[in-house]
Amino acid sequence: LGQKIQISQTGEIQAMKDWLTDRHKEVPMLMPDGSAMMGKMDMTAMPGMLTPEQMKALDAARGHPFDQLFLTGMIQHHKGALSMVADLRASGSGLEPNIAGFINGVDNDQRMEIVRMYGLLGRPVELP
Repeated sequence: LGQKIQISQTGEIQAMKDWLTDRHKEVPMLMPDGSAMMGKMDMTAMPGMLTPEQMKALDAARGHPFDQLFLTGMIQHHKGALSMVADLRASGSGLEPNIAGFINGVDNDQRMEIVRMYGLLGRPVELP
């Protein structure tokens, strides 16, 4: 699951970087701790991003506690992506060429992975 998430998110991040670059917009800079900065704006305020405290706890965890923190953190992160997709659709931005397909793909992938992660946690699925 972790490898699948890494592959899908790498592709999604690259697609967003390309979209911004093609429009001569600023691309957020990824920081060593996994956070991102855009100009002076801290991107941790984006929906679903883990807090520095959550990242430290994940880094310190091992075994079953790591698995629990990883899965709950990724569910939080994926739900943040679903929130951003919903915002794009509500604003009408999803009508731009190539964006509708991209956000539909993100929505579908995130939902499938959320269902799988809840299953791994043995919890009932809670989707937005």
